[in-house]
This record gives sequence, structure tokens and C-alpha cells, in this order.
Amino acid sequence: MNNEKSGFIMILASLLVMGLTVYFLFDIEIKNREKQAREQGLGLVRLMSSMPWNQVINQPGRKGLLQAFYQGQNNPDFAYGLITDLDHSIKSEVTAPGIIAPNTPVPFEPTAWLGQRTVDSLSQDKRFIESHAPLFYDGQHKGFVRIGYLKPEFILSFEKMPLIATITLPIFLLTPLFYFFLRQEMKPLKRVSESIEKFAEGSMAQTMELQPSAELGGFMDRFDRFMALTQERINQLNHEQDDLTLSTKLLSYQNSKVESILKTLPEAIIVIDEAGEVSYANEKTSSLLGIDNKNIINQKPVDWCKNSEVINLLSGQHNKGMVSAITAAAFSSDDEQQDKKLEIRIYPLFSPMDENKLLGRLAVIRDITEQLYEQQRQGEFISQISHELKTPLNVLSMYSESLLDPDLTSEEHRIEAANVIHDEVERLANLIQNLLSISQYELGGLQIERQRVRLREFLQDLFETLAKSDKARALQFELDLPHELPAVFIDKALMRIAINNLLTNAIKYNKPGGRVTLEAIESSHYIDIRVSDDGYGISELDQKKIFDKFFRSEDDNIRQQTGHGLGLSLTRQIVQIHQGEITVTSSIGQGSLFQIRLDKELDER
Repeated sequence: MNNEKSGFIMILASLLVMGLTVYFLFDIEIKNREKQAREQGLGLVRLMSSMPWNQVINQPGRKGLLQAFYQGQNNPDFAYGLITDLDHSIKSEVTAPGIIAPNTPVPFEPTAWLGQRTVDSLSQDKRFIESHAPLFYDGQHKGFVRIGYLKPEFILSFEKMPLIATITLPIFLLTPLFYFFLRQEMKPLKRVSESIEKFAEGSMAQTMELQPSAELGGFMDRFDRFMALTQERINQLNHEQDDLTLSTKLLSYQNSKVESILKTLPEAIIVIDEAGEVSYANEKTSSLLGIDNKNIINQKPVDWCKNSEVINLLSGQHNKGMVSAITAAAFSSDDEQQDKKLEIRIYPLFSPMDENKLLGRLAVIRDITEQLYEQQRQGEFISQISHELKTPLNVLSMYSESLLDPDLTSEEHRIEAANVIHDEVERLANLIQNLLSISQYELGGLQIERQRVRLREFLQDLFETLAKSDKARALQFELDLPHELPAVFIDKALMRIAINNLLTNAIKYNKPGGRVTLEAIESSHYIDIRVSDDGYGISELDQKKIFDKFFRSEDDNIRQQTGHGLGLSLTRQIVQIHQGEITVTSSIGQGSLFQIRLDKELDER
């Protein structure tokens, strides 16, 4: 099948060569005929243009110059000859048989009177190469002489067949002769091909024995040696491939383990290679930096990072000359929607084979927003606690000194001093108790001792105690409790602290003459305890942080009041250990409503 295909291709190739040969021969002939027509026509019109007008046109009783030229010329492509006046009227004409001369005016411009052009016949499907020149008489322009030749075309005719056969027959006859010799020389190569196929299939492992012609003998000897070396190399590569496959599987397993570890890390991990491009980034990178991992892989930091300090760190520009140094810096996130503070640490990655060769850098990025916020809140807390402790201590010191003064030891003064000292000691005790309660809760040591508590009497007693305090004199108080409230299983001491904190805040952050309301609402499954006021209110932004430890609003009205940011945090913790829920509803200038929801079905368990 392959031999027949080769023979068919050779026949097609020989036909193509014959066709191209005939084409180029006829093309040369056409170009020569066209060149002859142009040269002959231009020479003739120049000759006739040098003659006077009266000698060129036909005279009565005398043969015209055009007629004499036509009978004396031997160019088979001659088509027509014309003498026209300035109005393009034909004064003398001679044409070849079957030709109609085109009446195409000569260009009017004098510069174009002498020249050549290609003219299309409107009545016949023919093209002419026309030469034209002006005619004069006594120095006056009288008309034009126009000589036209048929434009040669590539046309096969019966008369040309002998010439074509003479040219193409030797080429066609050489094709089978060449094919015959080629097949004789290809027989050894065919056997080589069959042997290679057996070798590839693994059915032949020994050296091949061939009987090539003398011309291929040296080649076949070298080929036999090559096949033997190839077989040996293949066996060696098979062993190496087995070792490589095992190493690849082991490396893939180790790589997957490393990637799994990196994915579970809470920090963003970025690996920078020697070229300064990102070769790896874990999933945390996208959420932390707000950039899709696909947009940073194989990219340099300058292409995706806007922070110049981070770019210098990742690119190694920050610590040039200190290759082994671990650098760290804090920066703000580029994410406009979230104000995050991030910390980046750069660790150099050295080659295990050469400790002085740097392979890249490992960047560890973590969110330190909460850490900084916690530090800020703790600083504010310490400052506030210091103030809270210092104020009652100053008062205690002042009244204790006054009691030691014999001139100020009247009965009224001793009673006033005793009351103030009692209040300040109670204030200090409450502050210390709140601190201890929060510490116990965070350390898991806060124990809850539930008991059956009659809720109505509990809330009424708590409300009346605070309503009679000195700070509550300028406010209005309202207690709205159902006549029948079921008993609940709560830690009475802890719940007293929680509700007392809410009522204290309602009194502290209220407006003069404002109202403080304590109410309870019973539903089928829950009991809601609500504390509301007509005070300054809480902004929507502060409502998200109001239960955070150490948080204090930036509002000036709030800042004017003493506080340490622990009361609401402790209240939420107490409610949570009772498996309850606390919520806040507030608007600036319209007061606040805090609600504690307890499950009625909660028992002693």
C-alpha cells in the first residue's frame, strides 16, 4: 500500500513538473511576442510621425502607406492600423481579418500624443497593444497614426500539441524508470523498518541480520551497532524511570503534606522565588489581602501591591547585605472596605546543599488589628482603672485625715465622713468584684450556683434600691412587672450584678429629668427583662462593640461619665452562662433599650 502511494505521488509530481515546464515555456513565448509588438509598433508610429500628413493618408490612384506596411509585415499578432484627424475621424484604415479597430480617442494632452496603451475592444472579446503618434503638415498638427497588435494570451491549440509532447514525454518516461531503481534501493530499508517495528513491540531483542546492497552495507553495520546501544540504553532508562517514579510519588506526597499544613495556618503564606516572583500563596492570602491568588502567582510584588514598604520587604530591598536577617513590619491593608492592620515577617530560604545560597523568601502575614485594638483598650482600661481607684482613695484619704483633726470632729461631720467612706469603699468593692468576675470567667473558674428565684420580688427589690440612690434623684423611675411571674433558676448574685449594671448605666447616661424603666414580659417560652432610658443613645457603630471588654465610646457625653468598660462585658458573660441572650436597641438622642431573654424551661441542670 505504501509503495502504491509512493508511485502515485511520483506520477502526480511528474505531471506537476510537466505542467510547470509547459507553462513557463508558453509564458516566455507570450512575453517575447508582447515585447516584439511593443517595439515594432512604437518604431513604426515614430517613423510615420516623421512623414508629412499628405504622404501618410491615402491618395487617389496610389496605395496607402498603411496598406503597404500591412502587406509587407510578417507579425501574426498585427491587428489594425489607423490614420485619424483631430476629430478622431478615420482617414485611412487597414485591419487583419476578423478584427474591428476600436475607435478610442488618443489623449488630448500633447505630452501623451506619443506613447503606448492597452485598449479593450467593446464589440469583441479582445485586447490590443496600441502605439500612437501625432502627424503634422507645415508645422500644424493634423491627426494621429495608431498601430495595434493583439495582446498575446495563453491558449492551447492543436498545432502546439507536438511541441508539448516533445517537451513532456521525456519527463514522463523518466518517472517509472526512477521509481523502479528507487524500489530496488528501498528493499533493504523496508526490512529495516519491519525490524524496527518488531523491536518497538518488544518481540526482538537480538541484533538484526540484513543483506543490503553494497551501497547500504556501511549504513546497515552502523545501524546494527546503534540498535544494540539503543536496547542497552532503553533498559537503563527503564530502571531510572522506576526510580524517578518512586521519587516523584514520594515528593508529591511530601509536597501535599506541606501544602495541607500551609493551608491550615491562620496566617497568610507567600513564597518568593529567586526571580522575585510569587511561586506559592495559601488560601488565607486572598481573604487577608483582598487579592485573588490567581492574580499574584508568577507576578512580582510591584505588580499587585500598592504599599511601597511591603514591596521592598518582599523584593529583598529592605535588608540588602543582611541575607539571613528576619525582618518584620506593620502596615495597613489595601482593602478599602476593611480597616485592617497587618504584620509581615520575611524569612530567608536557603539551599539545603549550600547554606550561603538564597533560594527565595518566605513571607508570613497576619492580622494584628484585634491585637492592637486589645492593646489600646487595655491601655485605656489601665488608665481608667487607675483613675477609678485613685478617686475613691483620695476621698478616703481626705475624710480620714479630717477625722483625725480634733477641730473637725463634730457629730455631723463624723456621720458625713462615715457615709462617704462607706460609699467609696462599696464603689471600690464593686469595681474589684467586676474585675475578679471577668477574670474568673475568662479562666473558666466562674462557678454558677442556681436556685429557684421569685423573679418579681427579685426585680422589685433591685429596682427600688437603685431608685433611692443619690444619683437617681433627678430622674423618673418606672417599674412595669406583671402580677404573676414564674420563678426562674438563676444565680441570684450574678444576675443581680448583670441587671444592676444595666440600671446603673441607664441612670449614669440619662439626661436630667429623664426616665428609667424596668419591665418584664412573659411569653410562652421566654421571659424578657428590659431596661430602657431616655438618655444620649448609642450610635449604630458603637452598638457592634458595646459588649466588648474595655470598650468606651468616643462620644463626649459618654466620656464625661466615669466608667471602665467592664460592666456590659460582664453582663453579657453572665447572661451567656445562663444560656440567655442580651440585645440592645438605641438611637442617638432617643435613649436605649437593653433586653435580657431567659428560657422559662431552664432548670437546675
